[in-house]
Amino acid sequence: MTSSTPHPPRPLHSPRRRGWWALPAVAALVASVLYGTAFSAAPAAHAESNGVAVTPQSGWSSWSFVRKNPTEANIEAQADAMASTGLVKHGFSYVNIDDFYYLSPHSNVDTYGRWVIDTAKFPHGMKAVGDYIHGKGEKFGMYLTPGIPVGAYDKNTPIEGTSYHARDIVSDTTHYEKNYNFANGAMYFIDWNKNPAAAQAFVNSWADLLASYGADYLKMDGVGTSDKADVQHWSQALNQSGRTIHFQLSNSLDINQGAFWKQYANGWRIDGDVECYCSTLTNWNNVSKRFNDLPGWVQYDASGGWGDPDSVDIGNGATNGLTVDERRTEMTLWSIASAPLVLGSDMTHMDSGDLALLTNDEVLAVDRSGHPAHPVKQGAQQQTWWSYNNSDGSYNVALFNLAGSTANVTANWSDLGFTGSATVRDVWSHTDLGTSSGAFTASLSTHGSRLLRVTPAAGHGTIGTPLVSKLSGRCADSPQATTYNAVQLQVWGCNGAPNQNVAYSASAKTLSLEGKCFDAHDNQTTAGTHVEIYDCNGGDNQKWNKNSDGTITGVQSGLCLDVTGTTNPNGSGLELWTCNGGQNQQWTLK
Repeated sequence: MTSSTPHPPRPLHSPRRRGWWALPAVAALVASVLYGTAFSAAPAAHAESNGVAVTPQSGWSSWSFVRKNPTEANIEAQADAMASTGLVKHGFSYVNIDDFYYLSPHSNVDTYGRWVIDTAKFPHGMKAVGDYIHGKGEKFGMYLTPGIPVGAYDKNTPIEGTSYHARDIVSDTTHYEKNYNFANGAMYFIDWNKNPAAAQAFVNSWADLLASYGADYLKMDGVGTSDKADVQHWSQALNQSGRTIHFQLSNSLDINQGAFWKQYANGWRIDGDVECYCSTLTNWNNVSKRFNDLPGWVQYDASGGWGDPDSVDIGNGATNGLTVDERRTEMTLWSIASAPLVLGSDMTHMDSGDLALLTNDEVLAVDRSGHPAHPVKQGAQQQTWWSYNNSDGSYNVALFNLAGSTANVTANWSDLGFTGSATVRDVWSHTDLGTSSGAFTASLSTHGSRLLRVTPAAGHGTIGTPLVSKLSGRCADSPQATTYNAVQLQVWGCNGAPNQNVAYSASAKTLSLEGKCFDAHDNQTTAGTHVEIYDCNGGDNQKWNKNSDGTITGVQSGLCLDVTGTTNPNGSGLELWTCNGGQNQQWTLK
């Protein structure tokens, strides 16, 4: 196959090391196999382009505190408190009603087969609640699960504005969609192939109903890989509703489908519930799980869509289940990760210390910078997380001590990709700490943290140089600067960021970036094998020959380092391919 011919889709990776389905062709292939003609082939992945989630959203959700008893009164009380505490002035905006606001879909549906609001809880209806929240200068969010109510099928309700009916879009009445409130027996799966026009019209009508309430946000819960068609068609439905509605997916989404979630939604829950369902809202064990689960999702975070580690259960002091240090650490992790800041606490009884944590504008600026961080070493008890700010060349740096006793935690500048000295600012205390050469060390108490802004001095050195594709002039790049093992490398417009600084060791025959080695996936030696980043281990699949003709060949495979396709736009993946003299196999390491 010549370099002028686009490469065909690749088979999925073996389970030993995760593949990432980052290639559009793969996503399209899987979509067509799973869903047939009613599910259109996915174009190149991009963040949902509906104008929301330009930066990670901030607000409040009813689940953590209100739980199973949302009412018109208690939702409006939280909206009042968001305004009166000053949170709105600090960028918090969404007031989201979670589950348990509706009657059982097994037997209660409206004229057109949609959920019915529980008027015992919401006597004036949802539009009145939306209007009240908007009157506070806030935004209004609602909640659904995928599928069509069983009650709609049983009554064969008409689909609004059409001649279709509910039974036109259901084929299987023996299996049920997930619904956390009413469990099995409440929602059937929509058959998107049976009558595609009727199915789309049904979700369009539901999206229009949400828009009539004034909804600005929709959380779709219970989403799994089998619901991909629902996600795509709900995205289409919300976009046709005439109202801009943030589309959020929950929960514990499959990371192997990350490019798909990014394409059709504005956010995706990366984990299970942060709540402990104990005597407090949460606990350290549930919060600390996010340190392991966040890094793999960094590659998908971008303006328009963000990975969500779940609610920030800060606000009510120790009754939330965390120590003072743990609450600061939770806020530090969510902020350095550019994660949504959706509160789960009771805003009508805010602890003054917690309110100060939530309204620290310098910390909030880190979150809203849109530069998600990643750890230098995942899984350690002492961790350094960092991200690079392209606009001014500074770094956001967080130090964490996850151990059960006091410990020193060090940020080495070499791990961030530069050498020399740098000025350090403590973001929490708004204090300039002076200049540090080579590293910065802090003593942190149990589960403690520091959040820093590090700015290299003029004339500082960098580790590595850009590896530039001759075909496109783009640089080899780690997506969103992630260093998570098994993420496929790509090409991207050269920008001088550390995730484009590649070092070649002639003696070790290694190509490294951000402390990780270029690696042929799973020791494979066939054309089309992804080239990814992985912990350096001396394996032959991490050894490369840098040749005089500009090619780079794998020692183990003899194949060339290649960029997929003929034009190499941003995001094109690196892989092994039979050497053929094409410019997408020629590189300059400046």
